[in-house]
Amino acid sequence: MRILSLDQALRFIRPTVSVVIPAYNAASVILDTVLSVRMQTLTDFELLIIDDGSTDNLGVVLSATLRDDPRVRVIRQANGGLAAARNRGLAEASGSFVGFVDADDLWHPDFLLKLVRALKMKPEAPFAFAYSRRIDEANNVIPTQLWRRPPQHDFVGLLTVNSVGNGSASLFRTSEIRTIGGFDRSMQALGLHGAEDWKLCLSLAARHQPVVVAEPLVCYRLSRSSMSQANPTRQLSAVRAVMADMRASFPATPERHFRDARTMMNGWLWGAFVRKRDWKMLLRLFTQSYILNPLWFRSGALRDVHRMKIFALMQDNAVRQPLHALNENGRQPFAYLNRLTPPPPVPMPLRLIVRQD
Repeated sequence: MRILSLDQALRFIRPTVSVVIPAYNAASVILDTVLSVRMQTLTDFELLIIDDGSTDNLGVVLSATLRDDPRVRVIRQANGGLAAARNRGLAEASGSFVGFVDADDLWHPDFLLKLVRALKMKPEAPFAFAYSRRIDEANNVIPTQLWRRPPQHDFVGLLTVNSVGNGSASLFRTSEIRTIGGFDRSMQALGLHGAEDWKLCLSLAARHQPVVVAEPLVCYRLSRSSMSQANPTRQLSAVRAVMADMRASFPATPERHFRDARTMMNGWLWGAFVRKRDWKMLLRLFTQSYILNPLWFRSGALRDVHRMKIFALMQDNAVRQPLHALNENGRQPFAYLNRLTPPPPVPMPLRLIVRQD
């Protein structure tokens, strides 16, 4: 009998979770994202970073992490876009569950623990997702109101209010996501990329209802250089393409749900068009959202979304709390982000004892 080192042991076991970070020229932001994965209280995972043809010093930035943590692997490929990078991670994944986190977003330390637990309690659910809080580029918390009650999260709920919210908020059963072919790469070829994650979640929710963990376990970074904010016209076209695909695939879905989805997604991109001073587009969006959908307020979830939007506008200039100072009943889950204190040790799996005959 001999004791294997951590590096050796991990080659003999299949991790519970595969985590995929698609990265393109993300050297300036990715280390906090990687650390948020490494600080998970569930330590039985592999971390696959897909370098999608980066031209910055991403490899140099990640070198120390690769040296210190054998769970982390960097896979390099020619630039193919976000969907291609995510699919490459899915192809390489060996875990029973797979999660995708964008290279500038963060996970709460309990994200994997609580979403794996939720999926084990609901074996029919194809994926689980958690609520998100918003952060800015300096890791400060942007004041946000959460859902008053868990939103409808079946196919209709995900269609009308996109209750998942972003591509970093979900944990999937690997078998389920592979069954439907992963993320749709054809949207990239048509110049309609940016909503592949929404389409994926809708396709899975049409098969069976996902499960929601009603806690803010995701930090979604708002950045003016992000895909949706930098090019809202393309993002809007991508959203419309997904809606058209869903309408064609599920013709029995009442049209009012698509009208509500249009109102929701128009509101999501409203701020980006305001910053670009595209008044003609804003008038069009207002007409589509409210003149052509005058009964939008029948949806309790849409009313909730509008309440949260109004709160966000009112708090736009409020003082923002550093994420590392966030306190949850005496616990500071993101204290490791404080640059002024020594970082805590990264949780690691225990050594395994392997019997050899």
